[in-house]
Amino acid sequence: MPKKPGSIDWETVWKSLDWDDEQRQQAAERERLRQRARQYAAPPAAQAAAPEDSRPLLIFTLGRERYGVDVMLVRGVRTARTIARLPGAPSFYRGVTNVRGRIITVMDLRYFFDIPVEADAENPVELVITRSNDLEIGLLAHQINGISAVSPATIKPVEHMPYMAGMTADRVIVLQMAWLLADERLIVGSATSSGQ
Repeated sequence: MPKKPGSIDWETVWKSLDWDDEQRQQAAERERLRQRARQYAAPPAAQAAAPEDSRPLLIFTLGRERYGVDVMLVRGVRTARTIARLPGAPSFYRGVTNVRGRIITVMDLRYFFDIPVEADAENPVELVITRSNDLEIGLLAHQINGISAVSPATIKPVEHMPYMAGMTADRVIVLQMAWLLADERLIVGSATSSGQ
């Protein structure tokens, strides 16, 4: 039967696609799998762009400030469900909490750094558990912002802030946990902690 001018010969189209050719289907499938493997093997864009000397920081917000802690010192992040107050402890010690059977001291950096706390401020409920100088402590946070790769060259020193490595261009205060956790005020009952 002759074809009308302008009509589509579907049989010819079907044959030209070679959908019935099993070898071509398998080759196309292998190529798709190779493309996916290359895609999954490539580092995420943020990591690929990070300089060689950059170090990852866990960024969290407490009050109006954002802080960064070296991720190698972070032992975990969790919600602080129950915090038991410690009578007679310095004000920056908010209490202790049970984390998988371990008692963790909970610290509020606002009180430690003498940052005014607004009366109607929402209580922080996130806990960043850090370990340095053989001391494990939980830092309170209002929000966990994520992990960011920061080059040490971009951290600018801040005067009169002995526990801070400095501040990044986007105003993240980079904590120097070894210095902070070596402070004598952290020892409850010491002459320097009793004044708090």
